[in-house]
Amino acid sequence: MDGALVPVWACVGLLTGAALAIPTRKLLVSRSTEVFPLKWVPSTITAVAFAILAWRLGDRFDLLPFSALAAGGVALGTVDVLERRLPSRLLLPVAVAVGSLLLVSTAVHGKMSSLLQALAGMAVVAVVYLAIALVTGGELGAGDVKLGGLLGLALGWLGWPELFAGTVLGWFVAAFSWLVLRTTGRLTRDATLPMGPSLLLGAFVAVCLSAMPDARYL
Repeated sequence: MDGALVPVWACVGLLTGAALAIPTRKLLVSRSTEVFPLKWVPSTITAVAFAILAWRLGDRFDLLPFSALAAGGVALGTVDVLERRLPSRLLLPVAVAVGSLLLVSTAVHGKMSSLLQALAGMAVVAVVYLAIALVTGGELGAGDVKLGGLLGLALGWLGWPELFAGTVLGWFVAAFSWLVLRTTGRLTRDATLPMGPSLLLGAFVAVCLSAMPDARYL
């Protein structure tokens, strides 16, 4: 891997995060969010995520779709933390970007089996999350179900072990976060946490820990 890739891609992430902060701010409806340092916190997180992805994936084509997912995920997580919702106006463009890049990789590198796995993963996770939402009476919202489908698409591209690991890690992060906040008294017993950030973090960790192909695609 080119040693310059990590800092260069981190700079790309910083600029991408700054650009996404504009539409993200427009999606926020609560005036209380105006005090949130929206301009630099998500941008910094995006830059760090891009750097880690560049370090783990190297100069492979897969760096592009997973970076798109990371950038969109930071924006989605920001809205979910502040307002506990995952707006389709942001989620769907991220899904289109990730899906389009996976289609390009399939066409250029002949990864049809990976694409089929990705589509199957999207369907499986979306159906499971929808069932959970129905059984629990809305503990998972429609946005969470859609996000689950998107993460299933991305993790399924890597393989079934990664799909399972990323999904389980997301729920583990959510449970651990709830326990910490509950123990410290910052969350009431009946309160719920926004699931988006936890699901996204679990998927991100699974991607970074996954065994990627040795071929160089970029």
